[in-house]
Amino acid sequence: MVLPPPLLLVIGLVLLGGSSGVVVSNLVAVSEKRRLRKSVLSFLLVAFSTSLPELFVAVNAIVIGSMPVSLGDILGSNITNVALILGVCFVVVTLNHSRKRETVIGETDMKQFTNGLILLSGTLVVLLYLQYMSRVIGILLLGVFFIYSFKLFRRRREDRDWGNGNTDGRIRKELLLIIIGITGVIVGSRLTVESAIDVAIYLGIPASIIGATLVALGTSLPELAVDARAAYAGHLEICIGDIVGSCFLNSTLILGLLLVFTPFTVNLAVLSDLLLFSVVSNLVLWYFLDNRKMGYREGAILLSLYALNLLSILQIFVFRTP
Repeated sequence: MVLPPPLLLVIGLVLLGGSSGVVVSNLVAVSEKRRLRKSVLSFLLVAFSTSLPELFVAVNAIVIGSMPVSLGDILGSNITNVALILGVCFVVVTLNHSRKRETVIGETDMKQFTNGLILLSGTLVVLLYLQYMSRVIGILLLGVFFIYSFKLFRRRREDRDWGNGNTDGRIRKELLLIIIGITGVIVGSRLTVESAIDVAIYLGIPASIIGATLVALGTSLPELAVDARAAYAGHLEICIGDIVGSCFLNSTLILGLLLVFTPFTVNLAVLSDLLLFSVVSNLVLWYFLDNRKMGYREGAILLSLYALNLLSILQIFVFRTP
């Protein structure tokens, strides 16, 4: 019996979220046994693992030839991460006053976050200006990712953020669960992309809009689950590092890979509003971090930005529908 596309979409999103959660929790466990600093852990490993849904959605989009879903997912996920998830985290960490002392973020970590946001915003502004993207742009985006990651890694080693040895060398169970989780992410991403296309065709909705809303929210479930727990525990540096790192990965590594393996030029004019909202949300977050404002009001502002983004997408669909 063939299941209807809406049900397959829900199954795919649930599988994406659950499998990514398994990968995240076990990557954290492995990293803690290697004594990796929280800010490094969040920006490099947690961000990478929580971006696995977007990565595999992009891979499946390349395989089946559906760029709009993945492009909408990448840009929509950036807005969802910054405006929705960090908005929720700011509210949660404010409500849990008992953990207030743990929310203090060091100068080095804060500089890392703000530099990442500036680089990310600059990259998106360039894409907004270019409008058309090709393999050359994809190669340049990959170069930005690897150069920045190398500099970050080298700087952390110089600062001696890395530990000297393991607390527990037995990580076979974690590695096995990571492999199982990645397998679930691959299957879930394939279901999500194919069913999202079917739903979009049936409802007459552009695939890019489905990708920017429903798929983007589904692929951001790992970030929401991990960061909400981290915020409640008072570890706001994990939340911010994960979100900034995830957005950076989406806009450089994942988008770069998508463009490199795409044989045609991509027109971003249809997604210009998403690019603009992503830049605005990044700049608002940069202002909050630079001024050390990470409370209830800032969370409400970010959530309002996310609501405005959804209204903008809805209006685009309504106005373009004959």
